[in-house]
Amino acid sequence: MNTLSIRLRYRPIRVGWCVARGDLEAFRMAARWSYTMWGGRFSPIIPVDNPEQAKHLVDLYRVDVLYPATDSPAVKAFIETQGHLPWMAYHDDLVMDHGQAGKSSTIADLLHPINRLFEEHFKPNANADPLLVLHEWQAGDPLSDFLLATFGDLPPAAETAEDYRSLMQLHLRAERHIITLDQPIPPLPMPRYSLSGFNRLYVDQHYIVRNHRNAPGFYMGDASNFDDLVNYWNLKAADILLLFFDHAHADRLTHFREFWLGQLPQFMRPNEGHHRPAVWHREDAEPGDLALFGEQLTINRIGPALWNGFNLKVPFMDFGDGEALASIDNSVEPPSIAFSIPNSPLKNTPSWHDQDYVVSIDPGIGLFRDERFTLHFPFIPALNEFYGRNAHHDWKGARAEPESLGIITSAGTAHLSVRAIEASRLITEIFKTIGIAAAPSSAGLICNRLIHQMGGLDSCRAFKIGGVRDLIEGYSPDQSFTTSAAKQAIRAADTDHPLDNYQQLYIEERKIGSSLTNDAVLAHLLRKQIFRPGLKLDCPNCSLEFWRSLDEVKTKSECEYCGHVFNIAPQLRDRDWAYRRSGLFGRNDNQEGAIPVVLTLQQLTDVHRLSAQLMTTAMTLTPNGADIAACETDFVLLSQRGRDHRIQVAIGECKTRKPIAEQDVQNLLRVANAFPTDRFDVFLVFSKLAAFSADELAHIRQANEGHRLRAIVLTERELEPWFMYERTEKEFDIRRHAVSFEDMAQITHDVFFEPRRRAAPAAAAVEAPAEPEN
Repeated sequence: MNTLSIRLRYRPIRVGWCVARGDLEAFRMAARWSYTMWGGRFSPIIPVDNPEQAKHLVDLYRVDVLYPATDSPAVKAFIETQGHLPWMAYHDDLVMDHGQAGKSSTIADLLHPINRLFEEHFKPNANADPLLVLHEWQAGDPLSDFLLATFGDLPPAAETAEDYRSLMQLHLRAERHIITLDQPIPPLPMPRYSLSGFNRLYVDQHYIVRNHRNAPGFYMGDASNFDDLVNYWNLKAADILLLFFDHAHADRLTHFREFWLGQLPQFMRPNEGHHRPAVWHREDAEPGDLALFGEQLTINRIGPALWNGFNLKVPFMDFGDGEALASIDNSVEPPSIAFSIPNSPLKNTPSWHDQDYVVSIDPGIGLFRDERFTLHFPFIPALNEFYGRNAHHDWKGARAEPESLGIITSAGTAHLSVRAIEASRLITEIFKTIGIAAAPSSAGLICNRLIHQMGGLDSCRAFKIGGVRDLIEGYSPDQSFTTSAAKQAIRAADTDHPLDNYQQLYIEERKIGSSLTNDAVLAHLLRKQIFRPGLKLDCPNCSLEFWRSLDEVKTKSECEYCGHVFNIAPQLRDRDWAYRRSGLFGRNDNQEGAIPVVLTLQQLTDVHRLSAQLMTTAMTLTPNGADIAACETDFVLLSQRGRDHRIQVAIGECKTRKPIAEQDVQNLLRVANAFPTDRFDVFLVFSKLAAFSADELAHIRQANEGHRLRAIVLTERELEPWFMYERTEKEFDIRRHAVSFEDMAQITHDVFFEPRRRAAPAAAAVEAPAEPEN
């Protein structure tokens, strides 16, 4: 059984608290319950009055589950539209009541940081100073909602799974601090935590979000305004260090403001664009006097555009991580991996076993060289249920994540397993999410079989050799050829693609420094069963010539025309081997059309070798809600690159020499336009083993729209070399190496649409011969 090294991250469940706009009671409920959950302060509050903007918040914060903070028809209706985020438990409660066994929290709660801080700080030191301050204030305080969002509060102990406040006072010596109506609000003495800070304890960003919009500073607003409070909460849920300031209560907040101004320099990160404090405010409200906060400020106005995913960046928050060695089970299909959970941050205490958190699984190299099944699942939340049903045992428990798959599991889980998913089936489901029904076509099945026959896509490199393609195309399946004819075709001495052009090509192991010979190429093709050897025999009865494969040759053979049986031994002395196309190429239905598809996929996958990718060969595409015409594509390749987590899709049309028609381009263009632009970047790839005509290029150029370049054109000049553009670079002023589809689209523009040819080298000066002396 093989093994696979995988990376695990442990993170809190992100709850999206759904509220009706203006409902302050729902805001308070959501905030208080967030503080009972470990890392819960990073859960957003989502007003549902504008469903489109609410969906932006769900996507921006990568919410795991939605919970109604109020009994509202609008809230219920919105949650029903987000069916890909089901509540993970068999019940819809935040607390489970086990009767005489007591109660427990559904989601990992404050028991874990309480226990951890006690074990690390207080248990070994009986005289340790208190680190936690629990704030209290009067119900009628006009700043009560600001205090709730800033310092934190909890629901009544009778409603929660535990009396967290008493536990913190007992085990962590938490101090009470009463905020009175007529006194300024004091800052928290360092290094003590408020409940809000304690909720974040042992929770860190997975990686630092580099965005100037995340600069620390102040939120300017009205402490009684619902929109201001929700904005303030959600910015803090994005792990932005902010203090709310209300000019109407400046007398109570001045001391706090001055303290925070003194603390801000230590949180500035100039290398990430944080040069000066930020001031945030609603775009439809004036921020008031800004002189109180310094002379150099960054002003951030908050409106709908802030939450669209292109401006504010929300980090991943983790409890910790670990590495595991997973065992791979290939004995059944689909393959699966199983592993233990090391270094779990949730203590393995029986009373906490039911509490849920997320284990994010990064499969690393995955099922290396397995082009049929994959453990890399694209970050498409709409596929959560599909992932749950096919990769996990619980349809509610899987969550799509960038570069990983999140599994919602309980603290008592010690082992997990994940099943691989067939790439073509996964791509079919992706098309389904955009209203397109996709299914493998007969041409796609043939191409898949060819790849399998050769031993994988990487083992198809022999098709890069022009002479090999000539040999395949030069003979029909019922025609045979001799060894010398095969070697001559592969050598291609009198063509523009002689075998000497491919000496750097690796098709199988050979001695370092040795040349690639036509003998070696022919032997390789025979081993891969592209051709099979046999004999041409003359029937002594009817005088007709017929062919027998090596496996069918017998001393006494039967003529396939007249049935006469004769001894073939006398004919062997002057017979050369006679080869015929074999396997898929032994069929008489143009199987060589798979070659440009294979070569194109080779080049594209080499460009994206270090990224998780999915591919499938030809598929039929029919409309199922999307505005497309029924058509066929020769391949689909998906790749996820960069920390913006966008999914790149390449859809291809490949030809040997036949022209690409305008309708081919228009069909694929409509398919590309069906993909939503908020998550996908779609590129159209057109490849041929010949040059493109001016008309073809004019059709293909229509795929580009202004500065949006998404047409990629490849000819044999780009398909044959090891590095895609090593030959093209000699003719055009381009970069030799492309590392993304964007690079390839730009090079296509610079080579085929607005050529940037290299200047011809200047002729060397020739010195005139000296005049002879008289």
